[in-house]
This record gives sequence, structure tokens and C-alpha cells, in this order.
Amino acid sequence: MSGFLQVKRWLAALLIALLVAFLAAAAIVAPAQAQAFPSKTIKIIVPYPPGGSIDLTGRVIAKNLADMLGQNAIVENKPGANAAIGIEALMRSDPDGHTLVILSDSPVTINAHLARLNYDPVTDLVPIGKVVSSPILLAANAKAGIASIPDLVAAAKAKPLSYAIAARGSVSHLASILLQRELGISMQAVPYRGGAPAAVAITSGEVPLGLFDTGSILPLINGGQVIALGVAEPVRAQSMPNIPTLREAGVPNFSVMSWLALFAPRGTPDDRVAKLNAAIGKILAMPDAQKILLSAGLEPAPNSPSEMRQIIEADLNKWGQLIKTTGLKAE
Repeated sequence: MSGFLQVKRWLAALLIALLVAFLAAAAIVAPAQAQAFPSKTIKIIVPYPPGGSIDLTGRVIAKNLADMLGQNAIVENKPGANAAIGIEALMRSDPDGHTLVILSDSPVTINAHLARLNYDPVTDLVPIGKVVSSPILLAANAKAGIASIPDLVAAAKAKPLSYAIAARGSVSHLASILLQRELGISMQAVPYRGGAPAAVAITSGEVPLGLFDTGSILPLINGGQVIALGVAEPVRAQSMPNIPTLREAGVPNFSVMSWLALFAPRGTPDDRVAKLNAAIGKILAMPDAQKILLSAGLEPAPNSPSEMRQIIEADLNKWGQLIKTTGLKAE
């Protein structure tokens, strides 16, 4: 009998040990499973219509993100209200890293100075990181007789001169104000509904010149209908190495940088932000992705979330001061 009791006690002890081991393993596996990311489709909101440079960039990221992280990644276009519709859709999403938005600098660093917004660009948007720089070009109709900065200054002083911008209060509009200050001239801004209509206007001769993002004007420069006077960034663009900077062209103290970046909603965990940032950096190092972006005049330029936040804060301050001193109002 005593032998039987010993066997029972041994079996009971073994069962207890196995149960403890099982529970310990479950305690380790369960959090790991709960923290698995991504666990479902990643959605990148593009708050603009399909076909533009921001849409193109979002699709390049989505395609490669799906391959890299092993989950589907899609683009959802939600245009309207100067990107506010797309941003508000992001704010309504779960802050789990599965919903992102790609934005240009205007809705993040300019719009807050021009209108009352339903979002705070600093507290409601969590930077994943910069994706590309989008150089701004000063360009003129090939038949306008403005092939250089001295030509522009002479034309503006000889008679009233108008110029095209993608929208009132856009980065290109604010850049044009800074440029006029540097050159000591005054011109009349003619706002259009985006870069493409503005590019059509300069090609047709409706206006003689303008400031543009590269995606809308580069094909026309390559086609010879438009002359590039210079790039607003401090260094020459990789995609346009033969086009001088405006500093080189005769405006030594002038430079403006424009960008596209990815954002997550407030409350997204830091580890997921870091994982997405690392993935974006790897995508932008891929030759195929670089080729597509550079052909559209977009410069791959990844950075860290903290570096992106510093850029946002600096741009908010810079554009805010300019808008205040000029009294610029929204349309």
C-alpha cells in the first residue's frame, strides 16, 4: 500500500510541475502574441486624389511595406478640406499602428496658422518619419523671356508680373513671399487648385512663371515648354542635378525645403512607431523604390521620429512668423 501511495504522490507532483511549466509558458507566449505587429492590414490614408506625387509615394511605401512585414498594406484616398478629412479619419482610428497618413508639410505646419482646425498637428499626429523631400522649383514659360534671376528682377520692375502657385497658403506660396523679399520685387500670386492646373497655366502662357513641386513641373521642363530657374533647396536635387539651386542662380540667402512624411494617431505605442520607421528606412534604400521616386522628382530622405518632430516644430515657428508679419489669410 505504501508503494502505491508513493506512486500517487509522485504522479501528483509531476502533474503539478507540468501544470506550473505550462502556465509559465503560456504567460510568456500570450503577451508575445498580443504584441505581434502587424496583425492585420495596414492602411495608409492619402488625403488627396489619386495620381499626384503624394499618392505615388504612399503606394510605393504600401507595396513594399506589405512585402517586408508580411501583412497586406493598402492606400485609401480621402481627399478634401486641405487634407483635414484624411487627418480626421486617422484620428478616429485605433492607435495601434495599423492606420497611417502620409502628409505634405502644409497641413502640418501651415494650415494651423491660417484656419481653425479640428486637429492639433503637434499632439494629434505622431511622426513615423520623413519619407521624401519634394523640391520646389522656380520655373518660367520658355517664351516668357525669363531665363534667369536677373531676367526675373528686370521683368518684375518693368511692369506688374503675376505668378502661379498651387494654392494660397501652400509652401510654394510662402516660399514665393520669401523670394520676393530677397530680390526686392513684388509680384501678384495667382492661386490654382493644385500643382497640375498651375503647371497648365504656365505652359499655356496664362501666367509667365511660378513655383512648383517637382512632380507637376518636371515633365514640362524635360519637354522644353518650361525653363527651370532654380531649385529652392540648399543643395541640388538628385533627380535634377543639372538644375542649379536658387542660391547658385543669384539668391544667396534663400532656401526652402518641402517634405512628405508618415504619421500615426496619438497614442500609438513607441515600439510600433520604431518598427514602422525602421521598415520605411529599408524601403527607401531599395533601388527600385528610389528609381520610382527620383523619376518623379522626389528625393528619398528618411529620418527618425524625433528628427521629424524637430523639423515640424521649426517649420511651425518659421511659417507662423511669416504669416503673422505678412497678414496672410486663408482663401
